[in-house]
Amino acid sequence: MNNNDDTESTKTYHMDIPDNLIKEWQSIVDLIARIARVRAALIMRVQNGEIEVFIASNTKNNPYKLGNKENLIDSGLYCETVIKKGKMLLVPNASKSDKWRNNPDMKYNMVCYLGFPIRLPNGDFFGTICMLDDKENNFSQDMKDFMEKMRNLIESYLNLLHLSITDQLTGLYNRTYLDIKASKEIKKANFNQKTITALLLDIDHFKKINDTFGHQIGDEVLKNFAEIITSFLRNRDITFRLGGDEFIVLMPDTSINDAVMEADNLRLKVEGIQIRPDLKITISIGAAEWKCGESLDSWFMRVDKALYKGKHAGGNRVMS
Repeated sequence: MNNNDDTESTKTYHMDIPDNLIKEWQSIVDLIARIARVRAALIMRVQNGEIEVFIASNTKNNPYKLGNKENLIDSGLYCETVIKKGKMLLVPNASKSDKWRNNPDMKYNMVCYLGFPIRLPNGDFFGTICMLDDKENNFSQDMKDFMEKMRNLIESYLNLLHLSITDQLTGLYNRTYLDIKASKEIKKANFNQKTITALLLDIDHFKKINDTFGHQIGDEVLKNFAEIITSFLRNRDITFRLGGDEFIVLMPDTSINDAVMEADNLRLKVEGIQIRPDLKITISIGAAEWKCGESLDSWFMRVDKALYKGKHAGGNRVMS
């Protein structure tokens, strides 16, 4: 499998924002709107080539509704310029420039804009924090500084969240986040009546690698293997490190047959790679499709049994 079927050239950063953080961000945009006395303060989120209203201030006559989306590229939006340039944008009065005549914000007569980019811990853009109004405003330096401080606060929240859900060796998601994310993906699959399959991956004879080369080389192998997985799989597939040399991949909207085919392609790719000048590895993979009504524990138990069926058969294979 490769990423040619994806709309983006980079992986989507699958970070769900918890409810307590959403409430905190809501208080931030409400505060911004009150202090600046503008019609709207927003946190916008970029995902899969679109930008959506993620948080909207509870201000009178705010025309922006949660979940409203626009295509990001060539949208003409103020936020598109913020993302492209990666820095603050101030537009005191867009009606004075032809540059903004195709901006969808103008249909709400939002002629004034101040926005900052929000970056994820990996350097990609989460989106923007911005405020908009129907009256010309240059905003004071104090207001710009205040907005920048609020942006920095949001990025610090994202950094803390990243640390809590990430495996520090490989940069993949950790076991704690697996349980949270898998439960959400199951609910989504059930609601949309879609299939979802899990893969459990294990490096064959990894203990021998540690015993022969040492744990430092073993860690290097794990990091290289994690990079191979994430570079090979699709944008929507989500990879976690369970611990040791075990990894799990959630494959939304994927049947067991398709997952097994792609897992075998991954197995062959790993088999053909010289992971170090003096070392090649093979992997075993177990696969199981979630059954409607099945618990998370039951599903993962079936994936685990499939993996160890392959290990006991000699390894370097995919079993379901």
